[in-house]
Amino acid sequence: MSQAEAEFWSWVASEKAKLDEVLRDRDEPPTLLEWLERGIQVARETAFSLSIRQENGAEYWTGYADALETLLRKLQRREVRV
Repeated sequence: MSQAEAEFWSWVASEKAKLDEVLRDRDEPPTLLEWLERGIQVARETAFSLSIRQENGAEYWTGYADALETLLRKLQRREVRV
């Protein structure tokens, strides 16, 4: 193996080690139910904030939260398959 080849493979190994470290430190993505619960919370808080400030859009966010809650309930009752 030539010097250039050895340097290349050494670089590949160091980059792979960096990537492995980054992937090891990542958190697991949320489950669908966790994502829905978080979306509902954000939508409710946004609707409340808009209502308090008497700005437009609270109805939209309330409807969005209601739709997410309906989907969440259906998933929990196994009425819908993931």
